[in-house]
Amino acid sequence: MASFAVGVVLSLVAAFSWGTSMVIFKVGVKNVDPLAATYIKGLFAIPVLLILGFIIDGIYTYSKLMSGFNLLWLFLGVICLTLGDFLSLSALKKVDVSIAQPVTSIYPIFTTLTLLIAKIEDITWFIVGGTLLISSGVILISYFSRKNDMINLKASKDSMETDEFEQKKKALPMGISLSISAAVFWGIAIVFNRLILEDQTIEVVPLMALRNGLMVVLVAIYGFTRFFINKEKFRSKVFAPRKEALILMAGGTVSWIGGGVVFFTAVQLLQSAGITTPISSISPLIVMILGSIFLKEKITLPQVLGVIVIVAGSIVLSIPELLSSI
Repeated sequence: MASFAVGVVLSLVAAFSWGTSMVIFKVGVKNVDPLAATYIKGLFAIPVLLILGFIIDGIYTYSKLMSGFNLLWLFLGVICLTLGDFLSLSALKKVDVSIAQPVTSIYPIFTTLTLLIAKIEDITWFIVGGTLLISSGVILISYFSRKNDMINLKASKDSMETDEFEQKKKALPMGISLSISAAVFWGIAIVFNRLILEDQTIEVVPLMALRNGLMVVLVAIYGFTRFFINKEKFRSKVFAPRKEALILMAGGTVSWIGGGVVFFTAVQLLQSAGITTPISSISPLIVMILGSIFLKEKITLPQVLGVIVIVAGSIVLSIPELLSSI
């Protein structure tokens, strides 16, 4: 009973951490290129994860990940994680975090679709129902956010330059498109993680350290290579002001350690993701609350309803696993 209570508390901590990190990223990425933000956010968290991985498991998991199919799944997972993180940070530069985060949280749909296409899972009514709910939530947020945005834009059109008006007009649909794209890659990345973790001797923390660490290294190499080719053009792609860099690193630490490590610790305690996933899926609600308090973002009723529907859809998707764990 004690381990169950601890697992539930840890799941709530993970939800709060993931929600908080998105608000932090929104502040940190404001004046930073998304490519630079993608690797900068991991500069503190990755060394901590690597050390934790060695303490927990030595080099065992690291060596297993570098052989056979695990290496292929790891590499594909790194690519998907990189694209997902980059697109998510790009979305935060376009729209409010209270819009971007709920939309990116639809990634369970794409995890499920990938599992179905690969014939790793069979389709069920829970999958159909959860998918429809999540899709409805996204439509609610997208349609009414777009509608309100256009009303506000038209009201202030006379005080704007034509280029500025057109740029702001395109920002919301672009931000939502980027958020959905991020969800696609995050959802697929989870499938590759799942394939690796079918080997129960592999520890989660070393896996996260190596996967996320490779992402940070590869993005940094790509960014600095372009920088050395043309320093003036690509300077903003690799550097960030000190304040923003520290904010991004704080967000990465909260997301990957306070969110990821804590979440998978809860999974291990409860021996199932069927309980932890529904609890942690409340993170969009946390983002909405924090965004309205700290970022002064205006929250509308359709946004609230959309988030509730998305959370409900995530819970419905996880019901089969929840039932199997009881």
